[in-house]
Amino acid sequence: MNKVLIPVDDSNNALLALRHAVTTYGKDSHTEIHICNVQPKIYRHIGKFVSKKTIHEWQEERAYFAAKSAAEFLEKSGVSFSFTHVTGDKGKALHDEATRLGCSRIVIGSAKKNTLSRLFENSTTAKLLEISDIPVEVVTGKTLPSLERWGIPALGAGAATALMVAVID
Repeated sequence: MNKVLIPVDDSNNALLALRHAVTTYGKDSHTEIHICNVQPKIYRHIGKFVSKKTIHEWQEERAYFAAKSAAEFLEKSGVSFSFTHVTGDKGKALHDEATRLGCSRIVIGSAKKNTLSRLFENSTTAKLLEISDIPVEVVTGKTLPSLERWGIPALGAGAATALMVAVID
């Protein structure tokens, strides 16, 4: 059985990954599609004022709302699927859920980004690629915006040059 985990939220990148997975794997009767939404962990000091039940209900409601368009797309495509939501760090939570479900692959949508940008962001894709022993298939969206394609590397080069000049003096 081929089990495919697809992280979903209400983004275009998630729907792009979903479309790819349906096209590539969805028509195979030996494939199970599983969509998963990750909700942020609530800090302990907030938990002092709100019950665990209320927090769980709030996270569940947000997860269903975030996965609504993905579920509708899968239903229109005639592909059967299951849905769960988890909490915590996105990369680790998705990996743990894929392991728990016995998934054979993770298909994730990601925006094209500069390596330098990914260095400073908490990229779910980068985290999954780093920690996962399950194959991760990355489906990329549109091309990089001009600022990110040229501006960030130019700023990085400028900063490196300034640092070298400061060290030499």
